[in-house]
Amino acid sequence: MAALLSCACGHASEDSEPTETEERPYGYEDRPGYAPLPRWSPWLCCGNQYSAAASDFQRVISTVVPKNLDGRETPQLSTHQILFEDQHGAESESARRRAKSCILQGARLVWEAVGQQQRTLVHCEWGQNRSGSICCAFAVLYLGWSADAAIRYFREQNRLERSYQGQLPMSNSAFNKLLEEIEGERALHLGGVRAMSPPPQVIVTGTRKVEDGNSIQNFVNSPELRPLDFPSPVGSGGMAQ
Repeated sequence: MAALLSCACGHASEDSEPTETEERPYGYEDRPGYAPLPRWSPWLCCGNQYSAAASDFQRVISTVVPKNLDGRETPQLSTHQILFEDQHGAESESARRRAKSCILQGARLVWEAVGQQQRTLVHCEWGQNRSGSICCAFAVLYLGWSADAAIRYFREQNRLERSYQGQLPMSNSAFNKLLEEIEGERALHLGGVRAMSPPPQVIVTGTRKVEDGNSIQNFVNSPELRPLDFPSPVGSGGMAQ
């Protein structure tokens, strides 16, 4: 049945087709709702409140309570909860301090998890700002990326792998400023921790999708390694470079 749309006379019309924007869900409800970040680690993904239920993750770092695929809050989907607010750049000084503390804590958890080759998800409500800031901070602290380069890569990867209304990844100016601060304080935060080596890039020949009835488990937009397909950074079916 055609969707009902408002027309100029104030009545619904069945003749008009829905626009692309109207067909797309908002970022807090798209499924599976996560994007891999293979240039940082083949084990790392970032997503929205549904993403923990959309696939199998060994570590789930939550900045909001995750939801199952029926829309119910399901805290047991998290392995770690680091709850803080996204006020879209209007954070008070106390909110900035809390956000920075949570971002640093989350980045260290990511470092520990991917260092153990555990499939890791960081998520917030939309998968844009809070979870994005944690993943970017991981890249800044433990991979030696600049804050600017990390933000740009996260935005590119989010737009490459997901499509939803309100798609504005890393749009919280206060969080982006915190990442610049963290970059300048890298030695202070790292202490004796050594930076990780970037993962090898792997060319995967061909593309395929694996359906489980609820979501697409394999992504097709990026050429790098997918941990769901390969249990280690270099596996059969790919060629290390």
